[in-house]
Amino acid sequence: MYAVYMDSVRFGQADRTTEEAAIEFIWADLEDGDRGVFPASEYATDMDGAMAAAIDRESLPPGQNVYIMLRAYDDAEPTVFAEAHFDSDGDSLTDQQVASTEPDFGPPRGVGEPDDIGVATRSVPIEVTPGDVRGGTLHVEVW
Repeated sequence: MYAVYMDSVRFGQADRTTEEAAIEFIWADLEDGDRGVFPASEYATDMDGAMAAAIDRESLPPGQNVYIMLRAYDDAEPTVFAEAHFDSDGDSLTDQQVASTEPDFGPPRGVGEPDDIGVATRSVPIEVTPGDVRGGTLHVEVW
């Protein structure tokens, strides 16, 4: 008789880097389970806040800062659809950063991050409007 137990490997329990593990957990939080897309079309306002609220604290690497961004092309221009920033306690700092709609948007700087930031990206489908799914990028920085 054999028994098999499967579970998600948490941080520090695999050969993957912290940011590689984090991006998988974060995508699992953001992805619409039925359709397999990030449903940007369902967030009428405050997409940054809604994305931050969708991310489970346990999906973030403990004791590290995390910056998350979802982007895709809209009207032939690279567009940031949502972003979030969490401190080393897992608390959202999104309200303290430049909004993703600002022209000089980017990762929050000046919060004590080191020069060696771990970065991971992966391709993800983003539903921009109902039925309009585009290839996008999930970008995660960990320090």
